[in-house]
Amino acid sequence: MLVTLEPHGRNSCFHFIFFVPAIANFLGLSPFGKELRSFFVNLVKDTIKLREEKNIRRADMLGLLIEARKGTQIEETTKESIEVNFAAVEEHLEERNTKRELSDLDIASQVFVFFLGGFESVSNAMCFMAYELAVNVDVQMKLIQEIDENRNEDGVLSYETIANLIYLDMVVSESLRKWPVTVFTDRTVTKPYTIKPELPDEMPLSLEVGDQVIVPIMGLHYDTKYFENPEKFIPERFSPENRKNIKPYTYLPFGVGPRNCIGSRFALLEIKAVFFHILSHFEIVPVEKTNIPLQISKKSFNFTSVNGFPLGLKRRQKRI
Repeated sequence: MLVTLEPHGRNSCFHFIFFVPAIANFLGLSPFGKELRSFFVNLVKDTIKLREEKNIRRADMLGLLIEARKGTQIEETTKESIEVNFAAVEEHLEERNTKRELSDLDIASQVFVFFLGGFESVSNAMCFMAYELAVNVDVQMKLIQEIDENRNEDGVLSYETIANLIYLDMVVSESLRKWPVTVFTDRTVTKPYTIKPELPDEMPLSLEVGDQVIVPIMGLHYDTKYFENPEKFIPERFSPENRKNIKPYTYLPFGVGPRNCIGSRFALLEIKAVFFHILSHFEIVPVEKTNIPLQISKKSFNFTSVNGFPLGLKRRQKRI
């Protein structure tokens, strides 16, 4: 038996699968319709078949999964580059031997999760950042000035150019602090631990192996112990001289540790490239339908605005 839900019921289904996966699996719950699943699975299977028949090797995620199934890997050479993404997380990669063979369905599932996790979350992050730039004109003007100083006349954007945009990284980092792509993350306890009480009327909390712990990312980002005036949009929190003041594990837009977001660097590069090109030609401005302050929807699994993000683009005058 497989139960699928309409869009308005998907958020409840996500919560159910997240908190009681065993029961959800028994009931065959799925937040996606049969047609959507069949389309995506068939798309991946056809692509795998084509690549194997034509002996096509590409260093993308699908290619890496195909090579992993064969027991081989694609060699990749990269040059050293400056780390300019404060919000990026350190990868914890280790080689493991497993007896499980990847099926086409396993590969399709991984590709779908990568697509799902990187599409809506990145677009939402860009919407919130666009809103903050529209209502914080001084920040936007300073960012535009930095972009103009680093923009080539031919308009070609290179990785080296992105690496020089320190203020852009500060703006992106602050936007992800104020509006993280996920409000919480979870971890499984691997060794017993006791959280000691801090207040007189509190009791110690004992965690046992196998317990699930919910880490409130939003709570950490808005805790005044770690971020002064958390409601305000202040990119200077993440200036090169202030970054050292941010306590470890209090800023988690992409999670942390071995289970962090695998696509954090790619997501940050997407966001920066999009705003580089937009602000090279336009200013982002509020319009009549823009809600100031934002009204956050209570029906969505992650952050989004009740009425969307109606904003305007005002063409900039050409640089002299």
